[in-house]
This record gives sequence, C-alpha cells and structure tokens, in this order.
Amino acid sequence: MKTVKGILFGLFCTLQWVQAQDPIAVAIQSKVDSVFKLNTVPGIYIASSVKGQRQFFSAGVADKKTNELFTPTTQFEIGSISKTFTAFILESVLQANQIADTSVMVQFLPDSLRNNRHILPIQLVHLMNHTSGLPRLPENMGIPKDRLQPYADYDLENLYLYLSKTEPKTFGKVAYSNLGAGLAGVIAQNISGKSYEKLLNQYINQPFQLKHTGIQAAKKMPKSIGYFGNEPAAYWDMSVLAGAGGIKSDATDLLQYLEYMATHQNQPVVASVLSKTAKLNAQVAIAKGWHTIEQAGKTMLYWHNGGTYGFSTFAAFNPSNQHCIVVVINAFSKNDIADRLGIEIMTRLLN
Repeated sequence: MKTVKGILFGLFCTLQWVQAQDPIAVAIQSKVDSVFKLNTVPGIYIASSVKGQRQFFSAGVADKKTNELFTPTTQFEIGSISKTFTAFILESVLQANQIADTSVMVQFLPDSLRNNRHILPIQLVHLMNHTSGLPRLPENMGIPKDRLQPYADYDLENLYLYLSKTEPKTFGKVAYSNLGAGLAGVIAQNISGKSYEKLLNQYINQPFQLKHTGIQAAKKMPKSIGYFGNEPAAYWDMSVLAGAGGIKSDATDLLQYLEYMATHQNQPVVASVLSKTAKLNAQVAIAKGWHTIEQAGKTMLYWHNGGTYGFSTFAAFNPSNQHCIVVVINAFSKNDIADRLGIEIMTRLLN
C-alpha cells in the first residue's frame, strides 16, 4: 500500500510540476488568486479545456465549515446555465416528433389556455430566445414558505392559472424570462410524456456521457456549500420551473457538455440551438438558450451564466478553437466576478 501511495503522490507532484511550467496555466492560476484576494467569497473554481486537454484551478474552499476544497467532481448548482440544457432537450423532443420550433406553444398546453388571446402568438422558439414577452417571473409566485426556496411552492396548477390570465408586454423583444425557459421544459415534458429528469438523461447525460448531472445532486459525490451572505444556502428545488435553473452538476461534466457542443456543431440539434435567432445589441446575440459575444462580425463565445442563492456560475466555449471554460463561485450574486473572470480567460489567455 505504501508503494501505491508513493506512486500516486509522485504522479500528483509530476502533474503539478508540469502544470506549473505551462505559462497559460500559471497565468490563469495567478488571475484566480488575484481575484480571490480582492473579493470576499468562500471559493473560486475554474475548469478549462484547450483542444480537449483539461485543467482545474482553485482558490478558497468549497465548504467553509469543513474547509473542503473544490475537486473536478465537487457538486454545485449551475443555475441558469440549465437553460441551455432545456433548449437542447426541447429541440431534441421536437426533432424526434417532427415538430417545428416555430409552432405556437398553446398547441402543447391545456385547451383552456387558448381562451387567452394574448398568448396565442407565442412560438416555442420565443421561449428559448427570451422574446415571448413573458416576464422574468410569474407574478403569482407569492411569498415562499422557506425564504431560501423561492420556487419550491410554485406548481403546475399555479403556472397554468398564470398563463390563463397574463398579457405579455414585450412580445418579439428580448427580455430575459425564467418563466419562459421553465415553460419550455414543461412543454418538452407534455410532448414526450416523460419527466424533465428522464429527458435530461435521455438526450444529454447518456449521449454526452455525463455522470453526475441532474435535478438532484449525486448523493455519494463531494458537494460544495453555497452561501447567501454568511448563511449556508440549501440547493434550490425549482419544482415546475426546473428547466430555468434547477440542474446540479460538477466541473468535469460541465466541461464534457461544453466540449460536446463545441465539437458537434454540425449535429442537427446542436446546430439548431446554436443558430442565432435574436440580437440584443451589436455585441450580444441570442441563440436558443445560449447568448453569444460578437466582435467584428465574428462569434467569439457562446456563453451563459447562472445564479442561485448559493452559487454564481459561468460557462462558455469558443466555436472556432473549441476552447471551453467553467467558473464557479459558491456565493450569491457574484456573477459580475464570475462573468468577467470567465470572459477574460477565454478572450485574453486562451484566445
């Protein structure tokens, strides 16, 4: 046993030495350390992929109570990065059933909702590119029983009741909507007759070979604790709106997901979700689930960020060189840090 341990320790040291000689790796770790020192956050974790070669960087801890460190298989909430998964799931279901994503959504909802003429023009694609006119959140969510679980009490009955009365105000214009993305997940379930979790496994986890991604964190895997201020925040139960931000994963799985998207751009569903469908401004376009960063007529990044009461996350890939990045901060409302860090690494250090 001592011999095996010695070999493993030697391999670990060799890996660390090799990484230390890589100027890009040194630059990324230096940037992570600098950002960590300047901001009060429990931990920062970065996962990068360059031509399929993965590296991981960290500062701080995954759990302040135990001082446990982040690892490539430490679980966390990905937040709204889930929207890109939901777009892929819905497009997969639509293609499997030969349904166009320009179909109006009421076809796949209870007949009674057709009485609300205000939602009749909304197409499935509008749910995925935030042009449905539906608000960020439904106004009938109410006050949650648990203040740290804002979505848990909102069920399908509440959702359909809201849709029966709502009057979308910004139809056709880009206006970010958790409600729209969550509804896209519901419609995928209605068409397929399967739960969101089963669709996630069928269309993403199995073909992409993701091992620790789901609506619930994998029980036997290390788990990061997210913080709402100084308060530990339980992972969200997003109930009927799970498609908007309910997925839990780890850095290894997220890199695998990004690598697949970057290297299978001609695969029909991937090509569909990456097709740009709306423009926010000269620098940002909207695909289906994904945002892009445009520069001089060229798409530099496909990206999305995520935020829950415990985590601020960022994920992106470059469609040209296929480089990928994942950023995780286990604290609420730190997306300005995570986004800036991810974009800087991708556009300056990995470009």
